[in-house]
Parts: sequence; C-alpha cells; structure tokens
Amino acid sequence: IKKTTVVAIRGAACLVGLPQEARAAKKVYSPIVEQGELEIETTGTYDFDHKKDKNAVQEYKNALGYGVTGRWATELYGEFERQSREDGDGNTKLSRIKFTNVEWENRYQLFEQGQFWLDAGLYFEYEIPLQKKEPGKIEGKILLEKSFQSFTHTANIIFKKEIGGGAQAETEGGFAWSSRYRLTEYFQPGFEYWIDFGEINKHLPYNEQVHQLGPVFYGKIGHVKYNVGYLFGISDTAPEGELKWIAEYEFKF
Repeated sequence: IKKTTVVAIRGAACLVGLPQEARAAKKVYSPIVEQGELEIETTGTYDFDHKKDKNAVQEYKNALGYGVTGRWATELYGEFERQSREDGDGNTKLSRIKFTNVEWENRYQLFEQGQFWLDAGLYFEYEIPLQKKEPGKIEGKILLEKSFQSFTHTANIIFKKEIGGGAQAETEGGFAWSSRYRLTEYFQPGFEYWIDFGEINKHLPYNEQVHQLGPVFYGKIGHVKYNVGYLFGISDTAPEGELKWIAEYEFKF
C-alpha cells in the first residue's frame, strides 16, 4: 500500500473518533481558498503548567474540509477534550476523553489573491455542544494575509459569542498572528502570537488576558502539510507552555 494511502486511512479513522494522545490545536487561518481541494485534518494542543488545574489539559479536533468554489471553503470538525483532576488521595489523574462539540466552519475569500495590497477573507463558525446544559457558540473572524519576498504574514481578528440556553450575553475578542519564512516547501520556520482578550466590554488588564508566543514550524511533504510549535505563556492567565500541532492530508477531488 502506498504511504499516501496509509495517511488517508489514518486521517479518516480520526474523523470517527479513534482515541489519540493529542489535543486540538490553535490554527491561524489564511483567507486563500483552493477550489476542489479535499482536506483530512487533525489538530491538537497539550498544556504544561505547575498548577494542577492547568497542567496536562488536552484538546483535539478532527475534520473534513472541502473547497466548494474558488471563494468558499467549508469544514466539519469533531472536538474532543481531556483534563487532569485530583482523586480523593490528592493524586493527579487524567479524565476520560470526551467528545464535546461538533463545529461547522466556513471561510470566504473576498477577492482574488494578489488583486490588492492585502489579501482578505471572512470566517464563520457554529459550534454545537454535545454535553447537556452547555450553550452553543458562534465565532467570526476577519482573515488578513500579506506575502512579500520570502515571508508570509497572516492575522486573524476574532469575535466569539455564546448562544442558546445558559449563554452569556457578552462578546469575547481575540487576535492571532503568524509569520513564516518560506525557506523551502518542506520547511518554513516562523512564530505565532495568540491573544484572548476575554469579554470585550470589560477591558481586562494584560495579566487577566491570555497571551501566548512561540516558535512554529510549517511545511508540506507530498500531500501532507504540517504545523508544529510550542507557545510560551507570557501573561499570568496563560498556561506556562503549550505544545501545538496540525497535520493535513490534501488532494484534489
């Protein structure tokens, strides 16, 4: 069996929820859409912190996406979570992996790549909780990207809001930045900066926001794209460290 076929089979297995030692990763979205491209994706994050309630927190997502047109791409995600907890004797144990949410994501490219100085797009996500008494969520993003010489810079401006029963009325805000040096197709070093501002109307001070910064490595080998990095917490609320990864198997369909 060809290696690419094995990768595809493993990716498809992820979609039906086979257990993984993983966690759902942060992803900075590009506004650029590839028509007819089918993606099988798995993403994950794993937190490191001296505080027991923040250490070994894991999340991961498995997705199937498709570029429907030259402007619109859609993805369906399944989200899983796992957290550390203390038993009656004070020992730290990991909870069972829980299938927590289903997410429907959509990206829309506003104009042709390179038509203007800055490429731009829009993103919309609807999250359906699978746990009882949990509100749903909607998330919108403004996607911006600029490539020049051997560098690509991508920014996401993020807005999130709960909906349904038990939802909080406030809107939360965030920001994500990615810069990479396109050394080769196979290896592109860079960094990412992530901010969770919390509720926008509260104007939280810096150390009550979540700020993370760290090196990330990107690349593509055959049909497989990867994105692996480590984010350091640079505010008090953030975990001290977070390992993140994304793997995508892409092909034209």
